[in-house]
Amino acid sequence: MKAPPLFAEPAQTAPQAQSTQQQPLWQRLGKPVMGMLLFAHLFWLYVALLQTAPGKALHYYFDAPVWLTMQGLLALGLTRFLHQRLPKPSKASRQYLQTLALSMLLFVGLMTLLQQGLEQLQGYPFSATLLLKNMLMYALLQLLVGGFVLLLQALKQQRQQAEQLLMAEKNAAEQQLQLLQQQMDPHFLFNNLNVLSALIHKNADEAEDFLAKFTAIYRYQLQHQSTQLVTLAQELDFAEDYLALLNQRFANSYLLDLELAAINSSQWLMLPGALQLALENVVKHNEASQLEPLYIQLRFEDDFLTVRNTLKPKLYAPDSTGLGLKNLQQRAQVLFKRDIQVRQQQGEFCLALPLCPL
Repeated sequence: MKAPPLFAEPAQTAPQAQSTQQQPLWQRLGKPVMGMLLFAHLFWLYVALLQTAPGKALHYYFDAPVWLTMQGLLALGLTRFLHQRLPKPSKASRQYLQTLALSMLLFVGLMTLLQQGLEQLQGYPFSATLLLKNMLMYALLQLLVGGFVLLLQALKQQRQQAEQLLMAEKNAAEQQLQLLQQQMDPHFLFNNLNVLSALIHKNADEAEDFLAKFTAIYRYQLQHQSTQLVTLAQELDFAEDYLALLNQRFANSYLLDLELAAINSSQWLMLPGALQLALENVVKHNEASQLEPLYIQLRFEDDFLTVRNTLKPKLYAPDSTGLGLKNLQQRAQVLFKRDIQVRQQQGEFCLALPLCPL
């Protein structure tokens, strides 16, 4: 199973949307015309079946669906035109109701005037009952077509709002992740400059060697400052170099015990700099010496990399802000949607860092 990308591309890019709008008129009208024509044929076939008595021949007039299609297209165009031109109130539902009501009045009025004009030209007598019946039919047609058009528009707008909300959440997550990764630099500098300051007063040669390794390690941090994930193999190499740097000051008091032979470390991803914070946390809070070194065990357990050490609290515990573990927790939530796990029991401290298969 591959890790899904944190920030996926939108379903349709701007050039694609623009090309859709630039399609020829006949291509944009093709689907509505065909759909309306199909609806008209099915509607008039249903009406013909209702009006045909049992045992009688079916009378189906093929010109009727054509006229119904033209009326339906007029209703469709009128609804779309009003929906785009009418002022938009604060509530979208009110806009849809206004559009539907006004389009129904205009459509019924236009069709009634047109029909009455044609009947007068052909000499048909006026019938109030027939007029009312036709007006109701026009209102029903506009209600069906206009309601369907506005329903599609509402669903489209809802989908666009959901996509915009998703993009906004992704952008916020990206900005949050960048801020969290930038917090690593001050933390890294503060801890290691303290080490360098102590070595300068103790041994200039060791300070120079420390500075060379510190530069190499800091280069690794700069290279992965904008990287969301790195391989476990990269972090393990960095952890060994970083612990070797620390042991220049602490005389090999902290040793790594790797138990990762069962997995391919290049096929797993983790947070960059996570092991650095884990090792800093161990060194900061636990006593160790060259005669009694503290072993730091790294193990793979259920998609987690565990960092374990025996608890040997320092006599004078240093002040702790907890920013390091809090930073890891927030980054793990953004990228993995999982928590880091901190356990302390039976004289052992365990920090479990989430992993993800490549």
